[in-house]
Amino acid sequence: MINRILCGCFAGLVALYGGAVVAETTEAAEDVSVEVSGGEESGAEVSGESIDENTAAVKLTIANIQSQVGKLYISVYDSKDTFLGDTKVYALETGLENLQDGQLEVLLTLPYGAFAISVHHDDNANGEMDRNFIGIPKEPVGLSNGHVPKFGPPKFSKAVIEISQPEQQTFIALVD
Repeated sequence: MINRILCGCFAGLVALYGGAVVAETTEAAEDVSVEVSGGEESGAEVSGESIDENTAAVKLTIANIQSQVGKLYISVYDSKDTFLGDTKVYALETGLENLQDGQLEVLLTLPYGAFAISVHHDDNANGEMDRNFIGIPKEPVGLSNGHVPKFGPPKFSKAVIEISQPEQQTFIALVD
């Protein structure tokens, strides 16, 4: 029964990461940047501008990372219409060289507003999200705001976090 519940929880992530994702920003998110604890050695690409009166430093702690194999794919969405689709405010692919005690800290610079963040651990380093025969992810995934859907696809409204302060923290625990 637990397996069926977990399968239902992530049925909506089927569309997430249809292929390899690289660090990118859209035109609407010129103020987005990222830094992974340890900076350039992490393999993360940094883009965008430094923090100003229109942006916030968001410390994202990703927990429950079970191995240093593979990469993390982090995506930021700004609407229910684009949530878990191909259109992202920001997408990052990063290595796990700075993993400590199953956690990795990433500093995102985001404009003020409402966003949902998704994380996928490509734990076999094949460059894509592996799925079972009905399309449910077989690799660890997580969403902002502690959102773990019980039935059906994840909802933007439940994963959304409000970026409203110059410095904020958020936490995503991966679920396998």
